Amino acid sequence: MAETSSTSTAKLDKRITEHYLTLDQPSDGVQVMYVWVDGTGEHMRCKTRTVDFIPKKAEELPEWNFDGSSTGQAEGSNSDVYLYPVALFNDPFRRGNNKLVLCETYKYNRTPTGTVRSASAR
Repeated sequence: MAETSSTSTAKLDKRITEHYLTLDQPSDGVQVMYVWVDGTGEHMRCKTRTVDFIPKKAEELPEWNFDGSSTGQAEGSNSDVYLYPVALFNDPFRRGNNKLVLCETYKYNRTPTGTVRSASAR
């Protein structure tokens, strides 16, 4: 079977990947990717913010919010959903001092969304 042109261009060139993975990163900012489970309970969502310090614990990071109507976690009239950082990890993809933070989600009235299972365990 002949290889199609789209397949041959889609091959990963490890030299190019390594070039981008080894780029210098600024010392005055850390990218933190906030990760959470969406309203389906099956899919992950994320968004990234830059902070001016290297976080050591999830509690050091600020809460953040998003429009939960787009993820099935809120109604349109009260759609703010808050991200509470709960677990912090080194980011294996962005490397350096960058972090991944797993978050719980809370509705506009600060009650857990349907995908927060750990809140009832506390």
